Amino acid sequence: MSIESLGGLRVEVLRRLAGLPASEDPPSDQIIQAVYRLAAETVRTVAQLVRQTPRPAMLWNQELDVAQFLGRTLLLADHVLYPDHVFDSLRREPSARQLKEDATSELMNAELLASGIAIPVPAGVAMATQGRAAQELTAGDLKTPELVAWVHSQLIVEGPTAREALFVRAADDLAQDAANFWLHGHIDRGSMDHETGRFKTSMLQPYDPGFDYEPWINQVKNSAIGALVQRTHERIVAADVFGAEYVSASLFEARLLRTRERTARIGPAQAALWADIPELTTMRGPDLAKLLTNEGAIEDLRRQVRAALKTARTDAENIDAITELTHQLEAASLNLQKRSRTDLAWKAVIPGGLSAASMVLGTVTGGLVAASGGALGALATLAPFLGDRMNTRRDAAYLFVAARRGRQ
Repeated sequence: MSIESLGGLRVEVLRRLAGLPASEDPPSDQIIQAVYRLAAETVRTVAQLVRQTPRPAMLWNQELDVAQFLGRTLLLADHVLYPDHVFDSLRREPSARQLKEDATSELMNAELLASGIAIPVPAGVAMATQGRAAQELTAGDLKTPELVAWVHSQLIVEGPTAREALFVRAADDLAQDAANFWLHGHIDRGSMDHETGRFKTSMLQPYDPGFDYEPWINQVKNSAIGALVQRTHERIVAADVFGAEYVSASLFEARLLRTRERTARIGPAQAALWADIPELTTMRGPDLAKLLTNEGAIEDLRRQVRAALKTARTDAENIDAITELTHQLEAASLNLQKRSRTDLAWKAVIPGGLSAASMVLGTVTGGLVAASGGALGALATLAPFLGDRMNTRRDAAYLFVAARRGRQ
């Protein structure tokens, strides 16, 4: 399917799911089949995108809202791929209510979905095909003492609590699943089976101030390190399977990637994510979809980003260069907005009025031929204004003007 046809189909399916009754009943077989077929079409369509020449810019997003991600990455992506939450829910045997909630949430970006800019993909497909690769990469990293020590230094541990629970997360991590918790298990000695070696454990026991929890805490930390490293590799592998570049919104994860690959440079999209980008970062989906139709301005923005990064030698310089560029564009957009108002007044309103007068006088004195001459005169008068307006819309600064208008 074309990317636009797929986007239109997805919005239609989501609207039907959003109309489901808010019940705890399981979805019908027809609904299940429709969601699975949509997922299959998505995989096929994305595979076609990857084979296009020139290949479109595709970024993988797993932490931010799509609209926010697009704004913070300076509209550098032709397509943003992210996990299909409806498909993921369906694999967990949800109720109709859950599917309804998932679909309603997805429809917040209906315009971006319909245009094919945002494409939810079944992340489980990537793990089914390349899950072993993620595990192997994780195992390799966990054999690197320097990387393990760094992740260990980033852990924030809370507990043990009154019911012997530990909450572990990484500093500056944005992921929703970052706050994992572990429960301390006590062996139930009465359940010991000496022949098989099996036994039962009991959890949520009262905190014992006299007990040494330190060995258990160290064990939990090691488990958390493995989970965080593997999560990052699963995201990298998923992005690679679908032909996208993974851009992390989490400072922790970005630092982890830098610790892994010190010789690699972060790309423009990753640098833009850390840069201070005014105006574009708070755009909503419908306004962004309109903004992205300005192909000339988008191309000019990407050209200026490439030019700004040419002299940058380090990651920090990359981020500084994009920050400086976006503030320059914002300043230029304010001047552009002022100039547009002035041009509108002097080039359109006053000459337009005079031309209209000439048309009236021409009709009185010369009939239809004179009226046609007056109309041509009006068009000639407006031509410079229309030409300026077309050129303005091809300027990257126009995107910031449009973003400001969109919020107003």
